[in-house]
Amino acid sequence: MTSSPSKDTFPLMATNVKLCQLCGLWGDIAYRSHVWRAVLFSFCLIFWYLVPSFMFMISEEPSFIVLMKPILELFAITMFVLRISNHVLCRETLYECYRDLQQAYDQFAGNLHEDVGSIVRHVRRSAELLTKIYFSMVYFQAATYGVVPAITTIVRYSFGNEAVELPSTVLEADFVVFDHKANFWTWLPTMMTSIAVQYGMLTFMSSNECLFWNMLHHVSCLYKIVYQEIGRLNEYKNPDEFKRQLAIIVEVHEVCFRTSRRLESVLSPAMALLYFSCIFQTCYVMLVVSVIDDLFLLASMAFILQYTVFLIFSFSMLGTELMDASSLISEAIYNTKWYEWAAPERRLLLFMLMRSDRVVAISAAKFFHLNRATFGVAMKTAFSYFTLMQRFIGEDRDQGH
Repeated sequence: MTSSPSKDTFPLMATNVKLCQLCGLWGDIAYRSHVWRAVLFSFCLIFWYLVPSFMFMISEEPSFIVLMKPILELFAITMFVLRISNHVLCRETLYECYRDLQQAYDQFAGNLHEDVGSIVRHVRRSAELLTKIYFSMVYFQAATYGVVPAITTIVRYSFGNEAVELPSTVLEADFVVFDHKANFWTWLPTMMTSIAVQYGMLTFMSSNECLFWNMLHHVSCLYKIVYQEIGRLNEYKNPDEFKRQLAIIVEVHEVCFRTSRRLESVLSPAMALLYFSCIFQTCYVMLVVSVIDDLFLLASMAFILQYTVFLIFSFSMLGTELMDASSLISEAIYNTKWYEWAAPERRLLLFMLMRSDRVVAISAAKFFHLNRATFGVAMKTAFSYFTLMQRFIGEDRDQGH
């Protein structure tokens, strides 16, 4: 799409894009060679988290209570690796979406109408605020999983308590080649490395999530701008101005539709993983709650669960916003005086109407569209599965007695 940027143009999602470039998750030609960072970090997760966690599970006594936390952690890290891999494979498609959105917003950066100007200003502010606030919250919450236990142990050891119990290094692990809990000075560098990998993982995943959230919201807002501009077509009296504005609207609407389809193709497998992960983790955590009463264990597992539920909820809300915004276009078209226009303009409007009548949504592996209703269904499904599992466990216990 060609555009003539005005002096008021601005880079979309500037902070978020810089973080993706840093992580090697950006598809621009200048940064494609940085993809090795994402690949290398995925291998770090596998060999520093997944393999030691798996070795811990097979080296321990076959006690389900001991393995409860490692099982959930192993599952969560596996989901992280798969989602990062999906982003790496689709990074060029995401960059094309970003480039089209940037050019489309450049068309309206200097728009004199207040309704359009307020949307453009909102998009600019919201992307920066979301990225900065979300990163701050994730980093702060993650401190309870690694940093706080590490600092507590270091302080206790510094005050002469050399017999202090050494906690696990973020995740339960068995490094095989060395015993990281043999003494404090072996445990300390292992813990520091684990915390560094943890925050690296959070940086990668938060960059991924913020980019998806921002792009979905930007597309929805662009649909709203198209809706406002269609509503003003009746005000144009000059035929040349009318044709020029109609051409811009048709072009931007095509960008909206094309970007929505591309995002759907990228997000579809990721959303399927998230929904599966949410149902599994909800059932698993509720099962653990019904079996044990270790508050620290429950708190650490609840941290993982609330993160997944929040992701599902946020994407469901953004999916609803996208569906609602795209459906506004047909309403705006019907409210124009299309019957007074020449045949070429009516033909362009018909193409827009045909596009707007097609469902624009984000799906989970093509099974269902993400919206508020499907979020509720996912939660109900998880509780239903847990009820069945609890019933089977109760029957097994009764037979054992």
